[in-house]
Amino acid sequence: MLIQFLRGIPRELDEAATIDGCNAFQTLIKVICPMLKPAIVSCALFQFMWSSNDYMGPLLYVKDPTRYPATIFVKLSMDADTGFDWNSVLAVSLISIIPSLVVFFCAQNQFIDGISAGSVKG
Repeated sequence: MLIQFLRGIPRELDEAATIDGCNAFQTLIKVICPMLKPAIVSCALFQFMWSSNDYMGPLLYVKDPTRYPATIFVKLSMDADTGFDWNSVLAVSLISIIPSLVVFFCAQNQFIDGISAGSVKG
């Protein structure tokens, strides 16, 4: 996603920064990075969502059950032998969704800018 966004940055901006006296590092910091901010926030948000929804990774790598993420606790709260205690299942599900909601609403403006950055120019 970041590579495609970088490919969409016009080469003229680099040339204009060079004409104005910027070296390569200054061009990166003063021209490219401010334009990449929405794309970086979008990629970070996607990565946070993917890692928080990961189920098999923690089962393979985490040995101590007290360190399992919330997604595994949602599955562990459902016991097919004794039946589902829906109150605890829904409570654990709500608790596991809260961090994702907080991160999304904090980064919502940048996320929308990053998604719409590759759309039709107007």
